[in-house]
Amino acid sequence: LIDGDAPATAPASGAASDLPEAAGREPGGAPADYFTGPTRGSLAGDDDFLDGVTALPWAAEPPVRAADGTILYYLPDPPVEARRVVFAGDVPGGRWALVVGGTPRGAAEATGVPPEVVPTDTLAAAWFTGPPGATADQMTLANEPSTISTDWPAALTDPRNGVLVVVAAPGDAVEVSQRPMIDAEGQTSREWRPVETDDGIAVTRVSPFPRPYDGSTSYRVLRGGRLEARDMPWSIFYEELVDQPLPIEYPRGRPGGLGDQAARFAAANVLGELGLSTAQVTVRAPWVGALPNGGDGQAAVVTITLPSGAVVVTSQWLMPQQPDGSYTGGFCGQSVLPAGPPAERRVHALACEVVDGTPGAPMSTDLVVVAPPEVALVRTYDGDRVFLSEHSTRDGVLVVPMPLGTDTVEAVTAGGVTLGRVDLLGNAVDFGD
Repeated sequence: LIDGDAPATAPASGAASDLPEAAGREPGGAPADYFTGPTRGSLAGDDDFLDGVTALPWAAEPPVRAADGTILYYLPDPPVEARRVVFAGDVPGGRWALVVGGTPRGAAEATGVPPEVVPTDTLAAAWFTGPPGATADQMTLANEPSTISTDWPAALTDPRNGVLVVVAAPGDAVEVSQRPMIDAEGQTSREWRPVETDDGIAVTRVSPFPRPYDGSTSYRVLRGGRLEARDMPWSIFYEELVDQPLPIEYPRGRPGGLGDQAARFAAANVLGELGLSTAQVTVRAPWVGALPNGGDGQAAVVTITLPSGAVVVTSQWLMPQQPDGSYTGGFCGQSVLPAGPPAERRVHALACEVVDGTPGAPMSTDLVVVAPPEVALVRTYDGDRVFLSEHSTRDGVLVVPMPLGTDTVEAVTAGGVTLGRVDLLGNAVDFGD
């Protein structure tokens, strides 16, 4: 069943905690199993297609290894006889199928990896997709197989066309939220709209835009008016969209390639979680540069002004690209600020923990303060508002090893005017999931 004419938007009902929790249980209290029973979907009666999809290779990923080569985790393909098709159907623009299978005891023996790193007696799932009218041999693996819980629904979305399939239990109601909304006060909420289901399967759409993955859509499942589950769907990943153009303003001058990449990673992460396009926001990187203990790495502070006027501040550090094409890095902090002065007129402070990439190198923490150019001094204070240190800035920027205990900073102009104290950025922002 395709939900093409869903109601515009259900009244905003806030976070999932607004509804009574049922934790994936039927009204009588027994856990619900979302993956037993007959195959569902428009292709449920096509035995040849179902048999073909069941036998498709899962292309198990290589074992996850530690830096010393030790195998940490490995999920082998479930035996074909232990698989079943939960959903198979036509969706807008193609055909999708959800296949699940058990990982039996003894699976490690056939892989040659230590048995303790192979999950056993668990259920694994894989989504397959194909073009309209695809035969089974035209279906391809859409995501990396993963273990799942039998009492938790499954869902997949395609960011290119906005198609979303949610597999719930027969009789369940499904609601979808396309993205979180951040108001002028910096508060996050979601609007939920009910979508049609057929035998517990919801096939619907959200607005697409070019992105490598869908990090903004959320769904929830209700049974008898009670919340059973709320989650984000698995997403098809399009690697070719990772480096798509992302306009960023650099008020202190355009950085080199690695610094530019750090800024793009930081901005793309936020835009992906908020489901916004670059046309809807203003993205600036007021500072990009090296950290005292960051080796060859670069860090970037990025501000994203949202349609409401609220500002997301985020920071990313990045080491040079590895021979295999991967990057090592991490986030230095993230906060949402209410609408007010332009982002470039505010003071942003963060603690950035980095490792320079040298084997055995310790973790170090640096303080980064990015303020308007007229700021000449930065003072640091601990959680009890006790003065710790004072530092001169360069063009309104301070980058120094973190004074122990720093909780807030104060920016002071060359004329002695204080711009007030600001907290360090938080570790991460809860964008409503």
